[in-house]
Amino acid sequence: MIIVKIFQGPGNQMFQYAYGLAASKRIGTDLKLDLSWFDSNSHHRSFILDRFNIDAPIATPDEIQYVKSCNGKNFVSYRYNLLRDQFAPRHLKNVVKEDLSIFDSALKRPFHNSYIEGYFSTDRFFIDKKPELLKALTFKNEACEQVKVIADRINEQTVAFSIRRGDFLGNDLHNICSVEYFQRAISKVKESVKTPNLLIFSDEIDWIRENLNFDVPHTFVEGVEDHMDHMRLMSLCQNHIIPNSTFSWWGAWLAQPELVVAPDLWISNDPKVHERFFGHWVETRHTVPESWVRIPANMKGETMM
Repeated sequence: MIIVKIFQGPGNQMFQYAYGLAASKRIGTDLKLDLSWFDSNSHHRSFILDRFNIDAPIATPDEIQYVKSCNGKNFVSYRYNLLRDQFAPRHLKNVVKEDLSIFDSALKRPFHNSYIEGYFSTDRFFIDKKPELLKALTFKNEACEQVKVIADRINEQTVAFSIRRGDFLGNDLHNICSVEYFQRAISKVKESVKTPNLLIFSDEIDWIRENLNFDVPHTFVEGVEDHMDHMRLMSLCQNHIIPNSTFSWWGAWLAQPELVVAPDLWISNDPKVHERFFGHWVETRHTVPESWVRIPANMKGETMM
């Protein structure tokens, strides 16, 4: 079996699960999830994969230790596992972390008995298993009436428009999309969508009302307290304008969209910022699928969020 560590917010969890599902199917082994990160971080981020029809058991502490320690059925197999792990290529070791400085394609086929940690924030890790993943990432429970009312109004002209502020504000790594980016994105959508109608998702609706002007019809999604219902609604829209948010990324990807406008940067492109946050450069040019439309996240002199 392979055990994938699940951590951070909804979008990251979905990337990690998607990677694990695809990798386990490629090499013909079972997938289990390590949720131990939430033991001490549930106040910060909640586990959301149980909202979907996924089929991946939770790894026990004993199973995690067994895989990490190269254990075996007996002393001989244990010693063999240790020796194999010592000389195996990096991606075939029992414990391996994604190399974030590249698209770590070697991890598409890990060792069949391994513990894996990473972000896997590109569909290159799982696009070949898209039908299985779309089936697994369907919502388990029926939508509430409030969400159904909004969903019934979604049509081919609806554009899911999402802005994330919150913990991105003042963050050198993530706060990269200017106000003008969203204006450019609306102009780009107008080239393809005849009469766009924005369905606006945000953690700060009042700020948007005060600071952004829209020259197209628009509706704010308000009163929907469950954030996963926001993703459910996004996934029903064929057109999307997204910021550099993995949550919005998945809202668009699950929709099998006609049009997605996304920023040309996913995180800051300043090497010093990467060094401060990660200790090395992190490559994210592969995060936005090639079929999506990229436009400048910000330009000189523009108003940052």
